[in-house]
Amino acid sequence: MSALYLGIDVGTLSARAGLFDGRGTLVSAAAAGFELLRPKEHHAVYRMGDIWAAVVQATAECVDVAQAGGADPYGRVAALAFDATSSLALQYAGARPLAGDADVFCWMDHRGEAEAEAVTATGDRLLAYTGGTTSPEINLPKLLWLKRHDPGAFARVTAARDLVDELGFRATGTDTRSLCGLACKWPYLPNDAEPWRHGLLAELGIAELAGLGGAGGPAPVPVGGVHGLLCPAIAQKFGLRPGIPVAAGLIDAEAGSLGVLGRQFRTRMNQTATLIGGTSTCFMAFSANERPVSGVWGPFKDAVFPGFWLHEAGQSVSGAALDAVLVHHPGGPKSSSPEAHAAAAAEVAAMLAQEGPVFAARRHIVPDWLGNRSPLGDGKVRAMSSGLGEETSRRACLEAYYATARALALQARHVFDHLDQHGYALTSIALAGGHAKNPMMIQLYRDCLNRTLVLTDAPEPVLLGCAMVAACAAGAYRDLFAAMDAMSAAQRELVPDPAAAEAHGRAYSIYRRMFDLRNAIEAEAAALEHALQPVSKGDQPA
Repeated sequence: MSALYLGIDVGTLSARAGLFDGRGTLVSAAAAGFELLRPKEHHAVYRMGDIWAAVVQATAECVDVAQAGGADPYGRVAALAFDATSSLALQYAGARPLAGDADVFCWMDHRGEAEAEAVTATGDRLLAYTGGTTSPEINLPKLLWLKRHDPGAFARVTAARDLVDELGFRATGTDTRSLCGLACKWPYLPNDAEPWRHGLLAELGIAELAGLGGAGGPAPVPVGGVHGLLCPAIAQKFGLRPGIPVAAGLIDAEAGSLGVLGRQFRTRMNQTATLIGGTSTCFMAFSANERPVSGVWGPFKDAVFPGFWLHEAGQSVSGAALDAVLVHHPGGPKSSSPEAHAAAAAEVAAMLAQEGPVFAARRHIVPDWLGNRSPLGDGKVRAMSSGLGEETSRRACLEAYYATARALALQARHVFDHLDQHGYALTSIALAGGHAKNPMMIQLYRDCLNRTLVLTDAPEPVLLGCAMVAACAAGAYRDLFAAMDAMSAAQRELVPDPAAAEAHGRAYSIYRRMFDLRNAIEAEAAALEHALQPVSKGDQPA
């Protein structure tokens, strides 16, 4: 029988595993959750043991389901791959180094905002590859915060790995680093003769970070290369053969991009981008040439496709913002369950069918609840809203819910317009993630983006993209482009509704004016804050 490929995806709150054949058909899937800890404001952390237990549970269940269906996963699985959020796992001696008895920084941990500003203030050449500013969501500000604020805990850290590399390390016992994480989340420029920015780290007083991140160890491996071989103890827990290849993995949004971009993507590269919408949202675009874009992470060389450059834009809070409306609005259900979202979306659809675009027409939002990742690239700015009142009804909740969703879609258009101003000519946007399962979000993206929205028939596109990486590690395909050509699912193009598109176009103009006004207010408020800071004795004139 033909080979199978296992993709294991570790998201913000759960681990999922999926088995696929060489044509991209899903054979089985399973999931298991783990806890996100919030021990302090702006802190978001995990315990690695919890994550790994969920990985083992989801993978074993996925294999069991396939076995029960007669698929013979033990004999047929030829390779596996991991993808994961851009979280940072710490290896340590003694007690766990993070508050909450934790050892993993979640990607959304924003404690390092001041440290991110300090990195930006250096003016280092790294900034040309991070959109001109530094995000507190990458690894350097997090580790710099730990060294500055808890030096004892930092001293106990013996290694720091992107979560996907930690997963590969636990599965194989081999300490290999994927180029994806290094290029996207570390002070590391793959196109330089010496990729690590040692001078920057020395200037910041954290020269040891490069060693913690793998400098001096084995050469990093491109996505789809071999991280190592599945060790016997873990193979037994997974229900798989020991010794099969474990691929050098990638970030979850990048895996989702592989799963939705479709066949012949290489010929459509400059016209096609992806939107991976979930708790947060990532926008991915790839280029054959280096293109600095302000307010957009990258360009990252070799982050996914060797020899090509990746631009990664995003919204730090998207699905989580919709959760917050349902939980916190007085007219909401106080729950963000899938059922609560489905009910809200259905009620909004009924109101739109009855009232048309006038529904929530006076509610507008700049949706930057956890800073603006793109196109501004400022982690300290916050959201702005118009049309707020004292209403607490169910209708008021639904208007807030819809206005939040529309704002996310309009900001997505802003990001794609910004990319087009820097060399892209985007005509198609491929959608994946949880938003691709929400009819309200699909309709908003269709009508707001001013571009063709593309949906995939793949039931689990992130897992599919991860399985494509596994297939490359198994040697089934010569490269990721070939794997995409062989394993991608059929696609559908959605045509905008003219009346809705026109209304959203007017809302987009309002959003853009509010975005500019918010930025001006934030600048004035920052200047005021600085002026009101007490003067230390050392700074007083003699």
